[in-house]
Amino acid sequence: MIRHAAALCLLAAPVFAEDSVAPDYFVDTVVATGVAQQLARACPTLSLNPQTVAKDSDGLMNQLAADGIMSAEEMPWAEDANLRIEAEVDAFLTQYGLEEPSEQKVCDAGTAEIAEGSDIGRYLLEVPS
Repeated sequence: MIRHAAALCLLAAPVFAEDSVAPDYFVDTVVATGVAQQLARACPTLSLNPQTVAKDSDGLMNQLAADGIMSAEEMPWAEDANLRIEAEVDAFLTQYGLEEPSEQKVCDAGTAEIAEGSDIGRYLLEVPS
């Protein structure tokens, strides 16, 4: 579930150079926002922090533009990004035992990320159920 949502954003991007490496800032932001979004959807006591998501999304787009990337067609590192995103999401799922998630496990993972102050946790808010 989470793995597919995080990786889908890049599937349509063509690959022009197989050995190109995706920028860390891109992979990190896509993983953190994608995982946070899926955690918030699956846990009734979590929500996305819209201000943080909007601020970081703008920052990502500005950094891509500064790097000369204005569209998906200009991402020669899309294949690398997809592989790294999938690996990071898999590591997250394994870390929290979410290969077969329950609502409680998902909520616990999100709460732990918030407490840790991780990139994923920055995108989440705890809300009353």
